[in-house]
This record gives sequence, C-alpha cells and structure tokens, in this order.
Amino acid sequence: MENMYPAGPASVPENLTRPTAGYKQKAWLAMAGLALFVTLYFFLAGWFSWIAGKRLYAAYLGGDEVLFNAIAGALAAFLALFLLKALFFVKHGHESGDIEIKPDQEPRLFEFLYRLADEAGAPRPHRVFLSPRVNAAVFYDLSILNLIFPSKKNLEIGLGLVNVLTLGEMKAVLAHEFGHFAQRSMAVGRWVYVAHQIAAYIIAERDMFDNFLRGLSRFDLRIAWIGWLLSLIVWSIRSLLDTVFSLVVMAQRALSREMELQADLVAVSLTGSDALVHALHRLQAADEAWDRALHFVGGELSEKRGVQDIFAVQSRVIESIGKILDKPDYGCAPLLPEANPEAHRVFKSALAQPPRMWATHPENSERESNAKRVYVAAPLDERSAWELFSDPAAMKAQMSAHLIRLEKEAEPADIQESLLKLDSQFDRAYLNPAYRGAYLGRSVVRSAETVDDLYDKKPITNAISTELAALYPETLTADLERLRNLEEERVSLQAVYDKIFTAPGGVIRHRGQELKRAELPDVIAELDKEVRDAREQICRHDRRCRSVFRAAAKSLAGGWDAYLTGLAAMLHYADHSEANLRDAQGLLANVVAVITADRNVSSRELKRLLVVAEEVYQILRLDFAVAVEVTLDATLSEKLGLSSWSEAFGEFKLPPPSKNNINEWMQAIDSWINSAAGCFSALRHAALEQLLLTEAKVAQSLRDGEQIGEAPKPSRAPAKYSVLLPGSERKRQKRLGLWDRFQTADGVAPALARFIIALAIVGAALGAGQFAELLAR
Repeated sequence: MENMYPAGPASVPENLTRPTAGYKQKAWLAMAGLALFVTLYFFLAGWFSWIAGKRLYAAYLGGDEVLFNAIAGALAAFLALFLLKALFFVKHGHESGDIEIKPDQEPRLFEFLYRLADEAGAPRPHRVFLSPRVNAAVFYDLSILNLIFPSKKNLEIGLGLVNVLTLGEMKAVLAHEFGHFAQRSMAVGRWVYVAHQIAAYIIAERDMFDNFLRGLSRFDLRIAWIGWLLSLIVWSIRSLLDTVFSLVVMAQRALSREMELQADLVAVSLTGSDALVHALHRLQAADEAWDRALHFVGGELSEKRGVQDIFAVQSRVIESIGKILDKPDYGCAPLLPEANPEAHRVFKSALAQPPRMWATHPENSERESNAKRVYVAAPLDERSAWELFSDPAAMKAQMSAHLIRLEKEAEPADIQESLLKLDSQFDRAYLNPAYRGAYLGRSVVRSAETVDDLYDKKPITNAISTELAALYPETLTADLERLRNLEEERVSLQAVYDKIFTAPGGVIRHRGQELKRAELPDVIAELDKEVRDAREQICRHDRRCRSVFRAAAKSLAGGWDAYLTGLAAMLHYADHSEANLRDAQGLLANVVAVITADRNVSSRELKRLLVVAEEVYQILRLDFAVAVEVTLDATLSEKLGLSSWSEAFGEFKLPPPSKNNINEWMQAIDSWINSAAGCFSALRHAALEQLLLTEAKVAQSLRDGEQIGEAPKPSRAPAKYSVLLPGSERKRQKRLGLWDRFQTADGVAPALARFIIALAIVGAALGAGQFAELLAR
C-alpha cells in the first residue's frame, strides 16, 4: 500500500485548514436562519393543534358555544393538518441505484480511503458506492429523525471520474470529500435538506387540501366564505414559510461556498496546491466526453447492441475531440512552469457569474486562487487512478453492464467494434481540422437571408487554383476565436445589466476598466458593433468559400455547380427552419413560465398563451406543408435513409390550439416540435457533410486535371420557408409583471410587501384563535 499511496507535501503551514472568520460567521448565520424556520414551523403547527384540541374538546362537552367551538376547532384542525402533513413525506436523502462495494471486494481501494480519511482527520465512510458518473460526493441516508440524531456519511466514487484522473489527482478529489466529512457544519446541510423537504411540500405541493378549499370556495355563499378565509390563511402561511426558508437557503449556500473552499484546503494540505487544480481542469473534458459516451450508448441500445466498456468510449471521445480541435493536450493536465509555479494560473476569472447568494460552488478561478494563496509544493503522481482497483477491466465491464441493466434485449458488442463505430461518427468532413474550426459550433448560412446571399456578388477574377489555395488560412482560427470571445463578452455584460448575473466583487470590470451600471448600454452597443464586424469578416470568408468552389465546379463539365448550389440551398432551408422552430419553442416555454409563475393562469394570460401557441402551430403546419416541395438528391437520400423528404415528416395530425384543448395540446406540442427539429437537424448535418465532401472532390479534380463525370441530379429546397437571421429572435419576457412578482416574491420590494401582508394575516389568524379562547371563557 505504501507504494500505492501518493506522497504528500514535505511541509504544510500549521493553520492552513483552520476555518476562517467568514466561514464561522456564515455557519452561525445558517444555524440562526434554520432555527428561525424550525421554530416558526413548529410554533404554527403547535398553536393551531392546541387551538383545535381545545375548541373541539369544548364542543364535545357541549354548552352554549357548541357550534362556534366546532367551527373554530375544525378550521384550526385543518390548518394544523395542513402544516403537519409535510412531516410524513420526508424522503431519504439518497436512494442509491449504484454499486455498493465492501472492503473484502476492493481491499486496495479501502486501504487508500481509510488512510486518507485518517490523515484528513475525518471519520471513515460508513458505506462506499461506485457510480458510472463523473462525480465524487458525500451523501447521507436521511429521515425526519435526523433533525435530532446525526446520520452517518457515505461516499460516492464515480468511475467516469476515475477514468480521467491520475492517482495524485484522485487523491486530491477524495481528500476534498473527506474535508467535508470532517466539517461539523455539514450537519447544517443535513438539517437544511430535511427542512427543505418540509418547506417544499407545504409551499409547492398541491394536494387534497387544496382541492377541498377550491370546492368549498365554490359552494353556497353562506359556506364559501369559510373556503375563502382558509385559502387566504393557507396562502399567508405558505408565503411566510417561503420567505423565511429562502433566507435559510441563501445563508446555507453562502456557507456551502465557504465549506467548498475549506475542503479544498484540506486537499491542498494532503496533495499540494496543483493536484486539485489539475483535476478541476480535466473535469470539463471529462463531463463533455461522458455525455457524448452516454449518447453513443443510447444509440447502440436503440439498435439492440450493448457496449462492453463505456469508459473506453469516454476516453476515445476525449482523444477524438482533441484531434478535431487540434489540441493534443485536450483533457490533459496543464504543464507546470519550472519558475514561480505559485503564480501560474490555469483558470481565468469570468466577467460575470450567477449571484453569489445562489451559488453553492465557487468558480474554478476562485478555487485555484484559494488553493495557491499559500502555495504548497508536492510531487504529482501521474499513475492512473484505476490503480486503486484490483481488476480495472472487470470493474469497467461490471459498471458498463450495470448501466444498461434494464435493456434486457441488448446483445453486448465487441469493444473494438463499438470503438470503430464511434470513430466513424467523428469521421465527418465538417470536423476536419483543416477547416480551422469554421464549421464547429456555428452555422455558415444563418446570416444569409436567401441562398443567393451565400455567394459573393462580384465574379472571381483570380485563377481558381490561387483562390482555392487561399481558403481556410491559419488566421481563420484566430478570427473565429475572437468572434466567440466577443459574443461571450456581450452575453456576460447583458446578463449583468439584466441582473441575471453579478460582477465578481460587485465591480464591473471590462477590458481593464471599471464600469458603472449606467455605462453598460453604451458599452453593449459598442460590443454589438464589434460582434457584427467580426461576424461579417467570418461571413465574408464563408461566402468566398462557396463562391470559389462553385466557380471551380462550373469549370468542370457535368453540372457540379448546380449540384453544389442545391446542397447549399438544402443547408440553408434546414438550418433556418430548425432555428426558427426552436426559437418559437423557446418563446412558448418563456410564456408558460411567466404565466404559471404564481400557479394561477388568468383569462388574460390564457389568451396570451393561445396567441403564441397559434404562432407555433402555424410554423409547424408550414414546415409539414412545404416538405412535399423538397427534392433530395440521391446522395442525401442515401445518407438520410429516405426515399422522399415528406416521408420523414409524415402526416400533420396536430389540431390547432384552443381554450378547450390547450392542456392536451401543451402536453403534445414538444414531441411534435422535437420530431420536426430532429428531421431538420439530420438534413442539416447531411447537407453540410455532402457539401464539403463535394467541394473537396471538385478541388481535387482541378488539381489532378481529371474529370469526375456527371453530378447527381441536384436537390431542391421549397420556394418559401421560415428564415431566422441572427438578432431577429423573438423577444422573451425577462421580468415578471408586478402581481406575479408580488406572488413569487421576485425582488426585494415585492418580497418585503408579501412578507408583511402574510405576517399580518397569519398574526390575525393567531389572534383570532386567542380571541376564540377568550370568548369561550
């Protein structure tokens, strides 16, 4: 085991892992907020229970006030049950479907874990689970009893994480988790988890109590007033608990950030300042590769084929993406400089980030600065983290089989066969590094309103061979990177202006200067101009490519220029149609989110929903209608596996939206949109692929001086279809209306107003109970 355990730092500052004053302060604030919520909850439940018991017992005894006592007792009992019901619906904190392992199964791993826990001063894990995910985490088995009694901590180790980390980096990640094991403030998280379920059930759940109130409120006026009164009190209790618990959540999330930073320092004390940072650096590539690996496995399962080793797929995806991006070090740890490693930074600070009050994890740049604030040097162990397992190959196979265990009909395929199929998915012309990333994550047709706009207006005067050689210069990579950076800047500043994100430290810094909020519109307008100019520069290159290749094709016999134009038209049609459909879907989702924010849809809001739903319906109807006008060339038909384009769409049977069917229509619309958008996406990829392959074929023919025969009959796009240019996307509502903001406590003033009104109503209800008690005397 001594050889298996990575060496730690030679020396560590004595107070490195000591909790800071800010940590302690946030822990006390979280505890105070939690105590306030729990006290308020049990006080209200206890008060209404006590009043209910007293009044119902008095009614049972008889007397002059029997009816009054019965009604008052029933109302109080209803409110008490409304509050206490949540105690019976607290779920366990973790119902794992992962693989639990024991020390006798993986003795090497458990020796490693126990030694690391002991060095971190943390309790050893109660249970250890292996998951397929890119993750490592501490979790509990929780119940309502854990508001009082402590629960033991369990450890999850994700093999998707093990697969990408070195042994030293894995030690750092697990040391971070054991840092959490050692934190006494983890109890706050446990209590908040239980309290959150209580609050969520009371605030968000709509059940038989609400159905009863709705029915009572629609009854005879002489009785309906009781339903109205109870509904108002229930709304007030929900609002009051929601406001108080939101304070608990903010305090707990602020504490969670401090806990993350403190746990990072535990990792630094055991592994040095670099291992954890390197692990964080690998995670982005690991996550993306894992998502792609799962998508690949899903595709295989749909064809009744299993994958023997999903982790080999994840590794191959990382390798393939590195080749596409022309970054051989993609997914690898960055090289450490020999001089001043403490000053080296892997991550850069973001221009804007989500509000800190809602952020549970610091951004990576902040975590790196924290880890290197006091730099701790330590050797980096580059062995694979799989060294911790007795038989890595068997474990990979076991977890891969566990992941697809529900797919009984899938037959396992040889892993080499799976990897070859995966390689074929990355063997796409538009992924070729020779194109300098011109077709990665961007559309080459969205800025063109018509197919003619994809080409230069002026004829090409230089020799075609000279023009071909000048396409895709090395400078194109930098131009594309500049455009992406400008777009990110613009989005970040707009998010700060819209108060969606906040600037780090509350100070808006842009290009070395501090900005006031009032200056943002002018800066954003200037950025818009820079983005337009940078985009136009790229679009000029796009037009040049299409024009040069079409001119080259025209110089050949066989109709290759018309064939290229047909492919470009199909790409334009598919790209714009998909973008427009997705944009309309986004608007519909935005409207639904806005009108349902207060859990009540008014007639005016329903009318607004119907208007947008009708717009979406008409877009879909047009897409289905014009599909019959599309002619696929033989190559596209083969790539798509279709004899005709209308075959992909089928018959349009969706009825138009109306007041009578809007609920059923909303349940069905996403499946219709996703199906149509999926067709457009498949056509878009196939058309782009065939366009680039044909352009390369034409260029090769010119270079070799050989004819390539007759072109296939060209594709034909519809005469009319939806077009969505950049910047013309449908406007979303970014802020709720005044009434909805009041109902949802969105903003300081609405939240304060709702709290005051709810407090007054609940206070009046409590006072009424006391008044009933006095009357009874």
